[in-house]
Amino acid sequence: MRPPKDSFVSLLVDIKCAVNSQAMTQSIRKSAGVFLLSIMVSEADQKGVEVEAKDVAADREWISLVPSKEGMGSWKALNFGGEGDTTWKEGTLTIEEGAELSGVVFTGKNLPEAPYELELEARRTSGVDFFCGLTLPVRDPKTCVTFICGGWGGGVVGFSSLDGMDASENETGSYQAFKDQEWYKIRLEIRTDSLKAWVGKRELVDVVTKGRKLGLRFGDIEKCAPLGLSTWQTTAELRGLRWRKLLE
Repeated sequence: MRPPKDSFVSLLVDIKCAVNSQAMTQSIRKSAGVFLLSIMVSEADQKGVEVEAKDVAADREWISLVPSKEGMGSWKALNFGGEGDTTWKEGTLTIEEGAELSGVVFTGKNLPEAPYELELEARRTSGVDFFCGLTLPVRDPKTCVTFICGGWGGGVVGFSSLDGMDASENETGSYQAFKDQEWYKIRLEIRTDSLKAWVGKRELVDVVTKGRKLGLRFGDIEKCAPLGLSTWQTTAELRGLRWRKLLE
């Protein structure tokens, strides 16, 4: 016995709806799976970005070069002949006036490596010449220059030496007025192909060094390499010396 025509049509409609419903369910499941997979990939990418960001942040943390305890720590007083005394106390390095050059050299680990930035504060308490002679590595530990603050009679700022010329002779040099007993913040950016320097908020040096000869002035200043602090016939105080990596 055949079912009524209307019943047969209704059955076909139900079957078609069921098929469509099943296909739709499969489509939804497939779309949902793709969506969930995209979320998982996105979360994984985000975690990767966060880890990378943390790694970069860790690499750019400031590294203090100030002794953590009283005493010289990783710093060694240099014998120039006629040099003044040097002492670290409560985070401040005092270099007493000598007959000519006085200073210290860093003998520890954590030596700055380009590209990096370095900063400190310095002041002249007495004397007539540079109160911050900061010798530091540029392209590698064996290639160093000295940043001079207050040289050649008390006012020249710049890097020695570029192409064999001192700060008083090359284009990094400028004359600035400095007051005794006043702290000056010094910040340097050292890259393999450029040098920048700020004293206070003023950018005083921005020079491209690619293809140029970098080095130290011949003489006692070479004892300060690869990282050292010195003065010339001047008593000075220096504090807050630290550095961190720069992004390439």
